[in-house]
Amino acid sequence: MRKFNIFLELSYIFAIYNFIFMIKLKNTITSIVLVALCSSFAFGQDKMWKTYPYELIGGFGPSFMLGELGGGNGVGRNSILDLDFLSTRFGGCVGMRKTFRERVSWQTTFSIGMLSGNDNKTKEYFRSDRDLSFRTPIQELSFRLEYKIRKERGGHIYDLRGVRGQKGKKFSTYCFAGIGLYHFNPKAKIEGEWIALQPIGTEGQNYIETRRPYSLYQICIPLGLIAKYTINKRWAISAEAGLRFLFTDYLDDVSTTYANPDLVAAHDNTVTDAMAKLAADPAYVKHCYENGQYHYYNEQRGDPYDRDFYMFIMISAHYKMKQTKDGWPTFKK
Repeated sequence: MRKFNIFLELSYIFAIYNFIFMIKLKNTITSIVLVALCSSFAFGQDKMWKTYPYELIGGFGPSFMLGELGGGNGVGRNSILDLDFLSTRFGGCVGMRKTFRERVSWQTTFSIGMLSGNDNKTKEYFRSDRDLSFRTPIQELSFRLEYKIRKERGGHIYDLRGVRGQKGKKFSTYCFAGIGLYHFNPKAKIEGEWIALQPIGTEGQNYIETRRPYSLYQICIPLGLIAKYTINKRWAISAEAGLRFLFTDYLDDVSTTYANPDLVAAHDNTVTDAMAKLAADPAYVKHCYENGQYHYYNEQRGDPYDRDFYMFIMISAHYKMKQTKDGWPTFKK
């Protein structure tokens, strides 16, 4: 049994390492599933979930994104190692959770946060020369299934000195996966004013036939790990790290190549021509010849082969509730 526990602990380490450093999505999912399967045989029963199946949840913590903007001082990498930690912002969440099997629960969560990135925080030459920046609020509604990897266990009702018996295990761990709908709206600060970038079509979406405007409402896939500590029968606290895998590369309004800022401005009616040109290329003046002809057209602006993702780390409080005969949550004791 000891050898099995050692194998299980190594599986935990492997899963957390893959999750944090995002070596490969396939490796991350495989390691989480491995831990879940192994731990199914390792821990005993606890029926407290039947008494208090519902939980109200509220949390707060930092939010990060990995896209084209900002990043480390080297060439861009599709890894959490390239996160722009100087652009860390914060978010919060509220949710409802119900355990309907001993190890399985569902959770509906509304999360909000702010994401940002800025090329002036990196010393890498090409990104610094590009000099793009953005920020966007995130509003996300998600539904997910959670699997309890390691269960808490109830001990004696009273802690009596000198009395031996079963000790409670107050820590539990979970993995989760689900689906979410989120809204974003990238903006850049130009001439002292925050302007929305999507209507401008900064990469030529308003006039290049092969590039269409992206939607500000998108689907995401939440995937993550939770460590939870049970304080008493009513209260618990948790720490959660949750990635959001996206189906867009325009979270920061950057994906492909430079369009001609003159044509971007000509096909936009939301801001002045000067602001539209700077939204498409903040270094517009530097990237023009002496005769005023723009020469950065079709040069690399982003990387369309790696989609963006964002991440929340939440510290949350859980209030456990019983359910009525009809299956609804109740605050009654």
